[in-house]
Amino acid sequence: MSDFHFAILGLGNIARKFADDLALIPDARLVAVGSRSLERARAFADAYGAEHVAGTYEETFTGPRVDAVYIATPHVQHRELTLMCLRRGIPVICEKPMGLNLAEVEEMVGVARAEGVYLLEALWTRFLPSTLKLEELIASGAIGEVQSVRSDFGFRARDLAGILTSPAPASAPTIDLTHNRILNPALGGGALLDIGIYPQFLSQFLLGEPEKISATARLSPQGIDLETQVTCVHASGKLSHNYSTVLGRTKTEAFIIGSGAMIHWHPRWHEPSSFSILRDKDAAPENFYFDFEGANGYKFEALAVMDDVRNGRRENAKWSLDDSLALHRTLTRVRDMVGLKYPGE
Repeated sequence: MSDFHFAILGLGNIARKFADDLALIPDARLVAVGSRSLERARAFADAYGAEHVAGTYEETFTGPRVDAVYIATPHVQHRELTLMCLRRGIPVICEKPMGLNLAEVEEMVGVARAEGVYLLEALWTRFLPSTLKLEELIASGAIGEVQSVRSDFGFRARDLAGILTSPAPASAPTIDLTHNRILNPALGGGALLDIGIYPQFLSQFLLGEPEKISATARLSPQGIDLETQVTCVHASGKLSHNYSTVLGRTKTEAFIIGSGAMIHWHPRWHEPSSFSILRDKDAAPENFYFDFEGANGYKFEALAVMDDVRNGRRENAKWSLDDSLALHRTLTRVRDMVGLKYPGE
């Protein structure tokens, strides 16, 4: 087959990780990059060999053929750019969260299905070898029936010091959050949508969409969630406990408790990682390690998209649009519970 052509919109850190991994796939090529800054787009193109450079997102598609576009902008632009690409007939990998809320995701999914164009929410963890092996083991009954899931994800955001000073001293400088995606409500900031989506994904991947939800959060003076705890009741009363924070680094590990054994997914579980099956206290752990080329793990997501598009599929079987809708139903319910609302909503 001919090379598969990718474009990237939004050229931050995650875009660089994705581009790094595209270089590991022999028949994948990054042919176009788009940014609101032409200077930034040129620097990115020079670093990764993209032939077409655009200083606007629309101009990204005036160059070589694009087989799929990876949207890696801040959350608040996902809906607009995804719809633009879908209406041009261009398959889309949209970085998570697909939208700020369920209504946005419903609109995006509706347009993708109406236009017959491929769309995937980029929950790359779903495609990692560790996740696929864990899925295989659970399906084989290696730990019995899954009964409960607990996972966390936390890191310390920059600019926290001024926000956490209460009350702020009169001499404290004003904090400019214009370019701080994590703490700025105008950019869809907060723990839940940025990293809390991973624990929630894991619980729904293993236990299904919750029947009941309880949630608490600590909101910043600017109105974003600094930490959020979500407890879900799934079918048959099974519980999941999902924690995220931007106040400090956590272990970022997961525990999957089965009726016969438990899986400890080692830190940082959402990345290329390892896990152990833990049985009786006197039994040695059964360890699973995964060695592959590259440190990021985004290539598995890219390979899945390439296979889907080449075979004429409109969505992915492992992470379908219905899966994204179910996840965002939960995330929006959690936001309603904790009072997390963004400008313009």
